[in-house]
Amino acid sequence: MTRRPSSLSHQLWLSILAVSIAMLLLLGWSFIYLEPGTPSYVIGQVSAAVVVAVILGTLLALSSNWVPF
Repeated sequence: MTRRPSSLSHQLWLSILAVSIAMLLLLGWSFIYLEPGTPSYVIGQVSAAVVVAVILGTLLALSSNWVPF
């Protein structure tokens, strides 16, 4: 049986996590078409680092049960 989100904040963190994972998957798919060494490739790498940081922060907020609202 699945566990339901306990609060609005928990739902918000889960939504942010889902959107971030979807963005990371789409960004990973775009790397197939990018050539290494080009400015687009570097921007993709920086974007991937930002999205991974958001995912890690969201996981930290979920695991600590932080309720900002």
